[in-house]
Amino acid sequence: MPTHDATDVWGRPERSAVGPKPEHSRNRIATAALRIADQEGLAAVSMRRVAASVGAGAASLYRYVKSHDELVELMMDTVAGEYQLEANGEHPRGRLLNLAHQGRAIMHRHPWLAPLLLTRPSMGPSSLRFLEAALAALAPVDLPGPAKLQVVAMMSAITSAFVQNELASLPPSNPDESTSISRGRYIIDALQTGEYPHLAAAMAGHSDAGNADQQFTSAISNYLAGAGIPA
Repeated sequence: MPTHDATDVWGRPERSAVGPKPEHSRNRIATAALRIADQEGLAAVSMRRVAASVGAGAASLYRYVKSHDELVELMMDTVAGEYQLEANGEHPRGRLLNLAHQGRAIMHRHPWLAPLLLTRPSMGPSSLRFLEAALAALAPVDLPGPAKLQVVAMMSAITSAFVQNELASLPPSNPDESTSISRGRYIIDALQTGEYPHLAAAMAGHSDAGNADQQFTSAISNYLAGAGIPA
């Protein structure tokens, strides 16, 4: 049996021309799922939980989305709609940097999102509008199409990795959780052995590297400069 492709949801009309009028919408379903994921994590999102949230039966939810993967696809595309994509007079690097900063903020608002973007980018209409805007920023750059797509993909990957590192560095939400503290002590003990001089030097300069905003700007700007994107 062929594997179901979550992007099939975009090939189906939201409202059938026949049958009863839908009681719910994809937007309402996605919004309910987002509320659960933002508060409790993606693992808490199930068809049953979302159905209960919108006042539907679990079985009836399958009239709108055929699988959990389709539900996640709807969630990711809804989040992609949070980008402000209006073009401005900035040069290509400035426009892409603006998109990257927006992406970082969106991933912080939805902490479950960053890991997914590395493995299953959405192909919904809002996601495609983001891609179109990023490629429009690259229009003046003398690069072939596949190279431009790679620039956008790498920028998104760097943003995702940066946010995941930020989120992992936050204090545990549960005071009883000691994983972060134990990990920090382990790193300190390892560095004091003298076996990792380059890592020790890098960590020693970490506090002088500027705040997270500056570090992120530097990471994206350095990549874009290396990729030949003009400032």
